[in-house]
Amino acid sequence: MEKNKKISLYDIVAVGLMAAVVFVVTMFLSIRIPTPTGTVMIKLANAFILLAGLLLGGWRGGLAAGLGSMFFDLMTPEYVPEAWITFIRFFLMADLCGAIAHWGGAHAKKWAQNLLACIVAAVFSSVFYAAKNILVLMFGGSAFVPAFTANIPKLLTSVPNTLIAVVVAMALLPALQTAFTHTAFGSRIQARG
Repeated sequence: MEKNKKISLYDIVAVGLMAAVVFVVTMFLSIRIPTPTGTVMIKLANAFILLAGLLLGGWRGGLAAGLGSMFFDLMTPEYVPEAWITFIRFFLMADLCGAIAHWGGAHAKKWAQNLLACIVAAVFSSVFYAAKNILVLMFGGSAFVPAFTANIPKLLTSVPNTLIAVVVAMALLPALQTAFTHTAFGSRIQARG
């Protein structure tokens, strides 16, 4: 018997709630650091982006993460021009995390698979961020080495952001999964895969 794959009201509510969480955490739980090539952030939001993928699965988690991050960019004048690429980056990060964590019917219940999902998705996001920043400078006329060098301050924040994201997501996941599965709402979302 094939599962119903239509988007339900539960999907819409889950995506909206998690997008709001990602937005609020990005807005209020980050440290902004000015650099010559723009402001960077050490932020807790990446952990919640991973949690979106772990809790909601691939596309729902991706949509929540992408929308929450994009709305933050749209509310911050410095980031408005890049809001569309922010959506893509964080959609892919959460979608990748969710796809790996839920692969093979695991439903994000296997610790090692969840850890792998978080690491792969967080590293992917860091590489995406670095490549985007370097390409922007190169399209503006810079050669690769100066573009890379100019982005070193931004690249340095990727390591703590990746570590924070993985550690916090893995630490919060068991409690959030327990709370999520003990609600009628959570069981409906998980039953839909």
